Amino acid sequence: MQKNILSIDLGKGSVGTAISRSGLFVTPLPNFRFKAGEYQAAIEHIREILAVEKIELIVIGYPLFPSGDPCEMTPVVERFILSLNEVFPSIPVERQDERNSTVEASALLHEGGKKAKKQKKSIDSVAAAVILRRYLARIGQGD
Repeated sequence: MQKNILSIDLGKGSVGTAISRSGLFVTPLPNFRFKAGEYQAAIEHIREILAVEKIELIVIGYPLFPSGDPCEMTPVVERFILSLNEVFPSIPVERQDERNSTVEASALLHEGGKKAKKQKKSIDSVAAAVILRRYLARIGQGD
């Protein structure tokens, strides 16, 4: 059973993260905002998480168009994965299709009573949780 997994939803100026310590349950962590395009700040934020959490695997949302073709963010995420591999060589990184994860996250937040205007502070981390739940389901550990 895979445990202690960190999930990442990388945006142009924010990173959402979520964690599964049990390999079954997923907890969103606070969103982190950075100056657009300055992905080193996101790496440092992840470093802070890894200083506290014993992470065995990183799952990153892999952006694609609905057709499955690469989109504008795909090469950005690829470069970010290379940085993760360089900075944290002992932690494997898995890609997980993130198509519609933000839409699903928004629906979950709406169900929880958060209107669209109030979702900005948490939507990326909830999307990271959606991505991690999908990954766990894919490997037969999720719901």
